[in-house]
Amino acid sequence: MSLSDLDEKERDVVRECLRAAVEGPFFPEWEFHAIFGLEREEVEQILSAWPKLDESDNSVVTAINNCFNNLLGYPAENKDGIWPNFISVGQIEVARIFDKWQRKPRRSFHEARDYFDDLM
Repeated sequence: MSLSDLDEKERDVVRECLRAAVEGPFFPEWEFHAIFGLEREEVEQILSAWPKLDESDNSVVTAINNCFNNLLGYPAENKDGIWPNFISVGQIEVARIFDKWQRKPRRSFHEARDYFDDLM
């Protein structure tokens, strides 16, 4: 897992996902730590350090992984309606970037994601 495996546009999407997790209405405060394994403020600090992230820091990897996984799998009210306010690409493209970042074989469009398999 390395951001260096991604091109500039893909890295921009990672930053957008971090911002969406921190600033967006996708995840309630009372549940944030439970689903991320980090406090919102910790993810905000990682976002603030962008692009100078220390990927050897487990909290950085956890934040990126769980942003992707939760944005794709956590049930949020009106997610489709608010998604474009935070993320410039659709969910299919975010899923493709997530797989690439994880160095997983690319999944087909119709292959189901398992939310729990991708949690950290």
